[in-house]
Amino acid sequence: MNYDEVVHLIETTVKFGCKPGLERTENLLELLGNPHKKFRTIHVAGTNGKGSTAAMIARILSSAGYRTGMYISPHLFRNTERMTIDGIEITEEDFAASAMHVLSKVALMDEKGLEEPTQFEMYTAMAFLYFERKKVDFAVIEVGLGGRFDATNVIEPLLSVITSISYDHKDILGDTIEKIAYEKAGIIKEGSRVVMYPKMLPEAAAVIAEVCKEKNASLVKADIGSLVPKNYDLSGQTFDFRYRDYDITDMKLPLIGDHQLLNAVVALAAIAEIDKTGHPVEETAVKKGIESVKWPCRLSIVSSEPLILIDGAHNEDGINSLYDALVKYFGSRKKIFVIGMLRDKDYGYAIRKLMPIAYHAVTTEPHNERALTADAMAEAVRPYCRRVVSEPDIIKAIEKAEELYEKDSMICICGSLYLAGQAYGYITDTRI
Repeated sequence: MNYDEVVHLIETTVKFGCKPGLERTENLLELLGNPHKKFRTIHVAGTNGKGSTAAMIARILSSAGYRTGMYISPHLFRNTERMTIDGIEITEEDFAASAMHVLSKVALMDEKGLEEPTQFEMYTAMAFLYFERKKVDFAVIEVGLGGRFDATNVIEPLLSVITSISYDHKDILGDTIEKIAYEKAGIIKEGSRVVMYPKMLPEAAAVIAEVCKEKNASLVKADIGSLVPKNYDLSGQTFDFRYRDYDITDMKLPLIGDHQLLNAVVALAAIAEIDKTGHPVEETAVKKGIESVKWPCRLSIVSSEPLILIDGAHNEDGINSLYDALVKYFGSRKKIFVIGMLRDKDYGYAIRKLMPIAYHAVTTEPHNERALTADAMAEAVRPYCRRVVSEPDIIKAIEKAEELYEKDSMICICGSLYLAGQAYGYITDTRI
């Protein structure tokens, strides 16, 4: 089977959705020869920032000369984004080969009367198999959902990293910060090393500290004082970093937003911990890695004329970070929003936070069965912004925003990672 045929097979025959538990993944990996035990891992959990943080850690390790895999979810444009080595996506040929090998073991599980894995569990096994076959030195593994029962939690990582924790997926992870933090802290293993976000909510920090105590794990809270911001513009942010043996000046992070500086602090603290384990990472590698990091659809400027920003924020903390960035970087510009969200997300909060600063709003719909209709979004937006039009088709919604664009304005496409990915693919394909 070729790549397209394999993707179609997975999407039509393998169970979609979240199904907590590790037994299915463990059974599948056992049949594959436990590839996840053949390389070192860094495990990254959190509500917001885990993808950005994982990308920074992976780029630094690659720059230090380590062959470094990274596994993320979900993908934005194509399935091959989920698995990269040194920043290069898995080829369609390798993806198909890994998928076919894993599918053969899924069939064997069925013959043995074992419960079949979900799509995410299968993708996780594929990533581990691919990293083993390519003989990576490290793999940075992003948790899919939660932590404790996430398929990725079968690993015994060299280091666990927990980024910002806030409300999201309350129906699965719990309706309090303490419950959500407990699920995230499930990645902490006995006697392990843990790095924690510097501005963690006190309730979450207390849970993580307690779990570390129970597991005899060492806990490092990333030090916000180790990073000194210097300059920022639409191309990124410059800062100095001083921590332990590191003293690096004028490091350029090509990502905007104050929250990315906090994510950088976490990533850099993680690198310092890895360096302590006997896997050296020199200052030149740290600087090169940070300066080469890419993380699309997170406050991504995809066009300068018209000026277009895309962001996939869809929960309260993410929306707050987007709002802060819009005020800081684009304060005087008229803001034209293209906004669409899933109906099971807190779209009311996004509207209340963002729409008061909107000059125009074009409401649309992500290509997802859970999408809130463009008309319903428009009705919710109107009390906060007088200039609202509804356009369900994402491409037409972007074109409408461009018609409204003036020299003193900017376009912000936001509300959902699904929407962000679709918009990013369209704009980059037509302008690059």
